[in-house]
Amino acid sequence: MPREEFAGASIRRRRSVFRASGRRRNLVVLRAGDTSLHEQWLAGPEPRNWDLVVSYFGDVPHRYRTGDVRRLDRKGAKWPALHHVLAVDLAESIDDYDYIWLPDDDLATDTASINAMFDYAARYRLSLAQPALTEDSYYTHEITLVDRRFDLRYTNFVEIMAPCFHREFLLHCLPTFATTQTGWGLDFHWPRFVRDTSSIAIVDAVTVRHTRPVGGPNLTAARAAGVNPWTEYYDYLRQHAIDDLTTRVYRGIGTGGARPANDPTALCVTVDRLEPPLTVWLDHHAAHADLIIVYSDDPAVRALVASLDHRIVLCDNSNSAADPVERELANIHRAVATARAADMAWLLPLGPRELFHDDGRRRWQIPGAGQVTFIAHEALPLPHPVADPFRECTVFRVSGVSPFLDAPANRSAVRLDVGVVPVDKHGFTGFTGASGTVTAPMILHYPYPSFESWLARATEAASGGGAMARQFAQYSRDLLQVAVAHGRLDGARACFLAEIPCDGMVDRMVAAGELMRTVPVHGVPDSRTRLSA
Repeated sequence: MPREEFAGASIRRRRSVFRASGRRRNLVVLRAGDTSLHEQWLAGPEPRNWDLVVSYFGDVPHRYRTGDVRRLDRKGAKWPALHHVLAVDLAESIDDYDYIWLPDDDLATDTASINAMFDYAARYRLSLAQPALTEDSYYTHEITLVDRRFDLRYTNFVEIMAPCFHREFLLHCLPTFATTQTGWGLDFHWPRFVRDTSSIAIVDAVTVRHTRPVGGPNLTAARAAGVNPWTEYYDYLRQHAIDDLTTRVYRGIGTGGARPANDPTALCVTVDRLEPPLTVWLDHHAAHADLIIVYSDDPAVRALVASLDHRIVLCDNSNSAADPVERELANIHRAVATARAADMAWLLPLGPRELFHDDGRRRWQIPGAGQVTFIAHEALPLPHPVADPFRECTVFRVSGVSPFLDAPANRSAVRLDVGVVPVDKHGFTGFTGASGTVTAPMILHYPYPSFESWLARATEAASGGGAMARQFAQYSRDLLQVAVAHGRLDGARACFLAEIPCDGMVDRMVAAGELMRTVPVHGVPDSRTRLSA
């Protein structure tokens, strides 16, 4: 990783007047309001290996003035205030500490966990670290959620919510604190200052729970100062030429003990006709699932499936209904029993135009969960005919940010408890345990890789009717109106192609988070990354 030098990074460090043997070697500096949770951090019999300084922005004169906690009063946003605390208030004592943690005040944790976080940072000689977030935390970046397969993961990202700095690295990064009110963008900037990929890590062996929705008093303070958070964020990224916002895990350090048991998982899919990408679809998912249940009455599909050396159960459609939505739902209902009879623990329905994309970043089979929902992102069409969308389409519209051409294709995996039944193709009822949504793994949806695929779907909808046709008409309303004006479906071609951004626009939209790039199929899939991993 290239190491960036920050202008003005050299700051004058005064000789410490507090150095003494036996002092705690770590420091927590906290920006705290009146609802801060940090008093819980001090509870318990275990001695601390860290000092605590509270930078208080409330109005109660005697709040947090207890024990050996030092309180400093300062209004304003978190990062300019921390800059003053560290560069001025604590300038004479910062050399007393090896590591300095700068958490938000809405993190639920305890003395032992904070002690352990500092111990891990020192043991692995990290420049920058953070504890992982529990599965039930409010979060912005999915990479920060705990991955219980590891003690820690070396990454290119640590969030501004809870960064832990080695002293020398803190002094290098400190000038950046004064350049932003919100702090947005700092966590993409700091990794540029490190020399290698073994300097930054998320510590999964230590978890904290983020208890409040993202935002809070820091954004309030920024807006009070006349700052638009998004404008400041984009300006900061542009100023420092930060255009890659991809968070990455380079490698992980195992737990050193027994890993959670992997629960076998089945996929089910309904395939109405043979299309060239079906072989790619089956090969990809055979490397990720323990069983694939295929429903089809098409002879060509059945012949292809039977010729493959994968663990596949081939079934006739459960319902001969003409409407494909009703047919798929009936097949999912039957697949629950089929998967359970095959000793599968989980079932995930998919469509033949959808890929389950798991880059191995984290375990999705969350303890206590009965249903896990995966968010779908939609493939950006290409301006020419596409033979293999799973390999050719590598740019996707981000769910909730960019408008889709088709209905969202979120899918849910369900634990196969007795009584589980599908509500629709997206979810189930009757399961035991919690239901939650994860952002990774994800579903990649390829409804219209090209105009030719849209035209084929439009022709099918026009002749078939039913729920599928109604859904198609809802999401393709504007294109259909153009087609009607031209008197033929092909008349919508120019309008369809006009909505495909050029390469330069794609780059800008990726930087803005509206689009993302990913390549889910690289020749032969990696059989080590399974759905049950």
